[in-house]
Amino acid sequence: MSKALIIAKKEFTAVFKDRVLLLMVILFLAMSIVSAYVGSTTKNAELRAYGDIVAAAHAQGTEVPEAPLIFPLEILHNMTEYIVMIGAVLAIFLGFDSFSGEREGGTLHVIFTRPISRFEFIAGKLIGAGFMIGALLLAAFIFNLLLFAVCTGLFPNTNEILRLVLFMITAFLYMIGFYMFSFLASINSRSRTFSFLVMMVAWICISFVIPQLAETQRNYEFAVNNIAGTIKQIPSDTAISKLIDWFSPAVEFKYIGDDLLQVHSESALMSAGTAFAKQIGRFLYILNMGVIPFCLSALTVKKEGVL
Repeated sequence: MSKALIIAKKEFTAVFKDRVLLLMVILFLAMSIVSAYVGSTTKNAELRAYGDIVAAAHAQGTEVPEAPLIFPLEILHNMTEYIVMIGAVLAIFLGFDSFSGEREGGTLHVIFTRPISRFEFIAGKLIGAGFMIGALLLAAFIFNLLLFAVCTGLFPNTNEILRLVLFMITAFLYMIGFYMFSFLASINSRSRTFSFLVMMVAWICISFVIPQLAETQRNYEFAVNNIAGTIKQIPSDTAISKLIDWFSPAVEFKYIGDDLLQVHSESALMSAGTAFAKQIGRFLYILNMGVIPFCLSALTVKKEGVL
């Protein structure tokens, strides 16, 4: 394990030598801060609008509408989008040349002339990336807690902190999944440029193409119901759209994020444990994003021709 930690330390420190990667890290942290500001601004606008409606109702002597439900963590829900977009790309940047880059640089043969197993090499790479992603999300967690307190004037209670912790754990696994798939692509590609392009195409499909296909199917079903006279207020999920969504980890991650960050009122009133249990199937789906490519990488790297 000590040898794996040496590889992990090398992987972790390499981030600070790569200007593009370092810029991605700074951008991710900046966007996590912006997400809290945007969320709080939106909620404040909603409250001001409600205040105007109440004032108008009093002036006209009409009934005052019920106050909108405001759930504190909802101001942080934009974090989900930034992790899907920037966090996933950052993980791809960490992993796309982890193996092929070493191979192209001629350092791979040097590493394996030393008493280090191939499994230790993979484990070290994963630990190093895990430390980097974990440190990044920990910083985002601390920033968001502070911004939450500043924007709301309240410090989150135990249930809200637990929801945020569970969200960050899920985000960690989501980003690790992209890292491991990038690492697997790096092993199987002789060119790090090719492995990067493969992963970017996969990211585009997962984050944009597949969700758009599911949305198109929902809109089609809505149009059919409209013509048939069975009108719904908004397009809703269908069996086909749910099946399409299943092929996108981004969509599954967003479902988890929406429940944990109190986007939906029906889950916002649940305890953190209950809300998480509701999404346990999707959580295991996200977990397997990292487990499956790790196992495939461990098997692939044993082949002599891979070097």
